[in-house]
Amino acid sequence: MNLRAGVALSLGLAAAPAFAESGQVWLARMGAALNNSSYVGEFVSESAGRSERLAITHRVRDGVVSERLVSLEGARRELVRENDEVVVYLPDQKLAIIERRTGRSDLMGALPQFEGRMASWYKVDWVGRETLADFGPTAVVAVRPLDGYRFGYRLWIDVDTHMPVRSDLSDGSGRVIERLRFTKLRFDDDIPDSAFEPGLDRRKLRWVRQSPQNDDVAPAWRAAQVPPGFRLSMSGMQSVAGSGGPVNHLVYSDGLASVSVFVQQPVAGKAPAQGTSRSGVASAFTTVVDGHQVTAVGEVPPRTLKYIASSIRPVGAAPEARPAAAANRRD
Repeated sequence: MNLRAGVALSLGLAAAPAFAESGQVWLARMGAALNNSSYVGEFVSESAGRSERLAITHRVRDGVVSERLVSLEGARRELVRENDEVVVYLPDQKLAIIERRTGRSDLMGALPQFEGRMASWYKVDWVGRETLADFGPTAVVAVRPLDGYRFGYRLWIDVDTHMPVRSDLSDGSGRVIERLRFTKLRFDDDIPDSAFEPGLDRRKLRWVRQSPQNDDVAPAWRAAQVPPGFRLSMSGMQSVAGSGGPVNHLVYSDGLASVSVFVQQPVAGKAPAQGTSRSGVASAFTTVVDGHQVTAVGEVPPRTLKYIASSIRPVGAAPEARPAAAANRRD
């Protein structure tokens, strides 16, 4: 997610051969900056015709990552993270939700970090040099999918700090479906603990702790086939409020894009939901398999969600033949 509110783009694409470097090198520099820097900033998230301004405070100290995201509009939602523990504050609902989220921080998770095996499914290109108002020269890198099962990125990486100051997520036709752009950004190695305190009275909130996911249980469901490059990266059981019982949770990823799949018994007396829905850049596809409701969610094309959800089967069930996804690859 990134870049700048009110950023007037000064398209100064310079064809300077000495400046040109590989896109992979710039992505590696960006990843190091995101993983090791402490900073304070504001950014705008734009998708589905809506925009939201957010403030971020991010600190790395002795290997511990602390992060606070605050919506600067409406109900001023907040998210405070310390390593894997996240507290989501919803002041309009007088609610605070404690949960565990493994992996990268919420800002970093929206940005690509190129890994070796991703080279089969994405092409990383050096685009050139572009000057952004208030940021100066940036390195522009494109991460292009090689098939129709994932989205692509274009990133503007600050030349001096290696921080991504803008990120565009695009669909297969090149249409930008999400843009993140910083409007303010400064580095600070002395961010105090008080910067991660929520700006509301916690005593007036109802606290809910999400049931931890049990990752020790062997998966009872699996996808018989997935699009090329996607692999099962996580599976487990968890409790979800309002569900008909424990929910099987599977995550399939290609190293950059990921799809979460939830398999559950339908709620008694309620017809299972089916079809496609969308919230911002994320889409969901829901179907019924062997009397269970299967929902796939992710920031990927709807065809990817449908492919995976429709392929979910109980472990041990005979796989069904289906067309090879590799035929859809664009080389």
